[in-house]
Amino acid sequence: MACLVSWNCRGFRSKVCHLIYQVYPVCIALQETYLKPADIAKIIRYSLVRKDNENESGRASGGVALLVSHDTPSFVITLHTNLQAVAVRVMLSNLVTVCTLYLPPSTNVSRDVASVSHLGGGVRSKKCRLS
Repeated sequence: MACLVSWNCRGFRSKVCHLIYQVYPVCIALQETYLKPADIAKIIRYSLVRKDNENESGRASGGVALLVSHDTPSFVITLHTNLQAVAVRVMLSNLVTVCTLYLPPSTNVSRDVASVSHLGGGVRSKKCRLS
């Protein structure tokens, strides 16, 4: 069974590897990664798609990322939005779109959400359990 995980990690370096090697998910959607564009972030056997965010003082804030297993065929979907969002399509038993989105408290959702609503489709999930 393919496992997809979504996690507000509050920092990319906080136990992401532990999660991967405990569950071996096909895809992990991360919010609040706190990465700057110059930061190097790599996980063995996973591709990383990310959108970083810096506040006015240059400090990393928010940010999102998708980690996709190299064992799973996938491709990046280009999103034309100001939102902190990234998306990929992964081939499981059928083609699945995975999008991760972080909305800071100051975000005007009604104005920006239409820019990712074209991804469409219903939301279905199966839970993965950490031991």
